[in-house]
Amino acid sequence: MTEPSNQRRHDLDALRAFAMLLGIALHAAMSFTIAPWPVQDVRQSAVIGIFIAAVHGFRMQLFFLVSGFFTAMMWRRRGLKALIGQRFKRVFIPCILGLLTIIPTLRWVSNWAMEATKQDRAVTLATKLEGSFVEALRKRDSASVKRLITAGLDPNGRDPEFSVTLLSWTALCGDVEATRLLLEKGANANMRNADAATPLHCAAFLGFKEVATLLISKGADVRAKNNTGGFPSDSALSDWGIVEYIAGMLRLPTRSKEEVFSGREECLKLLPANPDNPAAKTGAKKPTDDVFGLRAAYQGALTSSHLAFRRTPASEPFNLVFTDVFDHLWFLWFLCWLVPFFVAFAWIADKRGWKQPSRRFILSPLKFMWLLPLTMIPQWFMGVFSPSFGPDTSVGLIPQPHLLLYYGIFFGFGALYYDCDDSEGRVGRGWAWSLLISLLLLFPLGLITVQNRALSGIVQIAYVWLMAFGMIGLFRRLIVRENRTIRYLSDASYWLYLAHVPLVMVIQQLVRKWSLPAEIKFVLIGTAATGLLLLSYQMLVRYTWLGALLNGRRKRKTD
Repeated sequence: MTEPSNQRRHDLDALRAFAMLLGIALHAAMSFTIAPWPVQDVRQSAVIGIFIAAVHGFRMQLFFLVSGFFTAMMWRRRGLKALIGQRFKRVFIPCILGLLTIIPTLRWVSNWAMEATKQDRAVTLATKLEGSFVEALRKRDSASVKRLITAGLDPNGRDPEFSVTLLSWTALCGDVEATRLLLEKGANANMRNADAATPLHCAAFLGFKEVATLLISKGADVRAKNNTGGFPSDSALSDWGIVEYIAGMLRLPTRSKEEVFSGREECLKLLPANPDNPAAKTGAKKPTDDVFGLRAAYQGALTSSHLAFRRTPASEPFNLVFTDVFDHLWFLWFLCWLVPFFVAFAWIADKRGWKQPSRRFILSPLKFMWLLPLTMIPQWFMGVFSPSFGPDTSVGLIPQPHLLLYYGIFFGFGALYYDCDDSEGRVGRGWAWSLLISLLLLFPLGLITVQNRALSGIVQIAYVWLMAFGMIGLFRRLIVRENRTIRYLSDASYWLYLAHVPLVMVIQQLVRKWSLPAEIKFVLIGTAATGLLLLSYQMLVRYTWLGALLNGRRKRKTD
């Protein structure tokens, strides 16, 4: 039996840091594409949008794989007690400290950025009118709605809370007269929300045929695609659980399930089916690949009112699964859940004297025989609200179970990989072909088929595993021994990722109106944020108690 080597894997150390630094680049890119991000740059870029999708499709999976590897290393070298203490110190405590410091700072910066954007647009008065307009729609106060429209309301404005266009709000509330008045005032029937949905998507989503008919008569595009490639007709096929959750979040007037689905049937008569959506081809009310209705039942469980509560009847509901608590620190919270599962496994393994899995099923191509179908189980439930490329995001107090299982598979494979002692580098063999096939074939195919959950899911699973193994091989090829600069960046990357989002948002807001191309501003934001964070790491973190908490104690080198 081969024992794992005691040699430190400097390549995987660097790869873990690379995954963290890619996160900075990912968030630096968010302002240049339509996304739910507080800062929206005046220059948008489709190329940057493709970069975001490609990185999101594999980055955190790779991080959890490497994290599982080093967790197993700690267990094997120092025992379970040391592992628990180290993870409590390096993961749980930073998570709690981040919740008390970084997350409140992020909230403040986010609000500042949104307020600054409003002031830049000189819409302070209009914003007040827009907020009042939405409240009047919610209360079905027709007189106030009409008065606000004639009082100088911007027909193409957005509400200050959700940044949804006013025309989309009238569609969501089913107010035909308000929709007509906004259109007469010059509202764009195809103006998009942050998710690229149009007012027609909104009308179809809640089954308001009269509004949909009016919008179409005024030029609304019946084949407009939202950011997941969905037609307005696709919005009329969403599950009831999604309707309840979205309506609750937006505090829309209450409608019964029967009213919504009856109205949707009428809307679907006006709208062409999406050829890329299997549900649309068959006229099904639910996706045809949802075997036994499992995904619909799962969505209903996640959006259940039992998981949400209000402090007061008028307050916004706090959902234990979906209300944002951890933001970009969610990965620490997931590790806090995964480590106890690993400890239980390791305790049983110690008791039974289990040392090593079958190397054939971890290091050889045979690993795909069990990895792909196993990963397909949580992948089946991806897209809680709409299909997308890459995994869902879970930032709530309770992790979404399919995501915890999904990242747990990568974490677990990393742990098994350590026990197999891949000193020959078998997992990363053929890394160049793996990366080329992933980026040039699987990635575009995954984007094209995103509406077909089954096919896109298979493609996405193949993409992420080939990217992970390709990156392992690439870094093994590039980093054969310890490099002081790379080791320094590896140490710093933890702090850089924890602290980067507020700083990135500040820089994004400062350059938001610059006339430079989006790609150049993206590079400037990423470079400036990384440079300032490295400076803060060297001056304020590396040799302090915080640095000792994150990476262990470091001593200053002297002559």
